[in-house]
Amino acid sequence: MEDLIQIFYFILGLLLLFALLVVPLILTVCNIYNLFAKSPFRSQVVDGLTFVLGPAYMWFLSAVWSAPEWDVPLWTNIEPYFHTPLASRHLPTLLALAAWAWLSYYLLRFPKKPLPPLPTALCISGLEAGAVLTVVYIVQLSPHWLEGVFMPPDVVYMLLFPINYLLCSARLLRRVITAQTERFRAAPPKGAPFLDACQQLLTHSLGWMGAGFLLALPLLAILLGVLALFGQAPDAAVRAFTETSDWALSQNISPPPIEYHGHYLCTVAVGGHPRLVKPTRQGIRHGQRIMVNRQLCVANAFEQLLMERAPRLHKAVRGFYDNHGYPLSQKITTPLRADITYLLMKPLEWLFLLCLYTFDEKPENRIAMQYTGK
Repeated sequence: MEDLIQIFYFILGLLLLFALLVVPLILTVCNIYNLFAKSPFRSQVVDGLTFVLGPAYMWFLSAVWSAPEWDVPLWTNIEPYFHTPLASRHLPTLLALAAWAWLSYYLLRFPKKPLPPLPTALCISGLEAGAVLTVVYIVQLSPHWLEGVFMPPDVVYMLLFPINYLLCSARLLRRVITAQTERFRAAPPKGAPFLDACQQLLTHSLGWMGAGFLLALPLLAILLGVLALFGQAPDAAVRAFTETSDWALSQNISPPPIEYHGHYLCTVAVGGHPRLVKPTRQGIRHGQRIMVNRQLCVANAFEQLLMERAPRLHKAVRGFYDNHGYPLSQKITTPLRADITYLLMKPLEWLFLLCLYTFDEKPENRIAMQYTGK
C-alpha cells in the first residue's frame, strides 16, 4: 500500500512538473505556429487554454516568488535575489487594465454573434491597451531575462503569457480587422457626410486601429477616474513600473543587502514566506542586522536561560547546534525549504516555551529582549 502511495505521489509530481514547465512552452509554440500558418492548429482550443491558464500561471509564479518591495533590504545568499518588478500598491490599476484587455479579447474571439462596429472598435482599444501594457512589462523584466528567481531561468517563464498575449492578439486583430474592412467595403457609404467619412475610414485596416486608439483615450480616462475613487493615483500605471528597483524602468535604489552568516533559524526568519514564518522586526546579532521572528526569539531566550541555569548542558547543546546548524543553513536556499524548517521546528519552539514559562519569572520579557543589543 505504501508503495502505491509513493508511486501515486511520484506520478502526481511528474504531472505537476509537466504542467508548470512543459505546457506553457507547448502553448507558446502552438501560438507562434498559428500566427503564421494558413491553417492554424486547433486555434480555438489553444487560444482558450492560453487565456484561461495564462493568468493563473502568472499568479502562481508571483505567489511562489514572493518578491519584496524595493525598500526592503535583501539578504545575501538567500532567495529571492530581486525585488518585485511591479509596485504592489499600484497593482489595482494594472489589474484593471489587464481585465479590460482580457475581456476585449474574449468578446472578439468567442462572440455569440458578430459584434456591431462600435463594440468592435471598443474591444480593439482594449487589445491595444493590453499590448502596450504587455510590451512595457517585457521591457521591465529585460535586465534579468536569463536569470533565476526560484528556478533558473524562471524570468523567461514569467514572460511566456505576455508573449502569448501578443501572439494571440496580433492574430485576432488581423482576422477581425480584415473581416470588418471587407464588410464595410461591400456596403457603399450612405447617409450624412460625417457618417460617410467614418465608413470610408473604416474600409482600411489603419482606420480600425486608429478608431481603437481614439476610443481608448476616453475609456482610459473613465477607468482611471473610477480607480482614483479607490485611492489609485492617476499615473499609477506608470508608477507601478518606476517605483521599483533592480529592473529596466526602476527609478528607486534599494537599501544595501544585509550579510547573512549561517544561523539556520535566522535563515528561516528571513527566507520563508512572510505569511507563515511571520518576521516581526530587525535585530542585532554579532553587530549585524538580522530579521527575527517569534520562533527565533523563543529559541534564543531558551538558550540564554539554559546558559544561566545549566552552563555545562548549554555548552554541549551549543556544540551540537554549531556542528549541525551551519551545514543545514546552507541547504535552506528557497522559501519553501525555509517554510518546511519552520514547521519542523514548531514542536521544539513549544518545548522551549514550556521551559521558559516553567523556570523564568518573566518569560515574555526575556523573549522580547532577544537581538535588541541590550
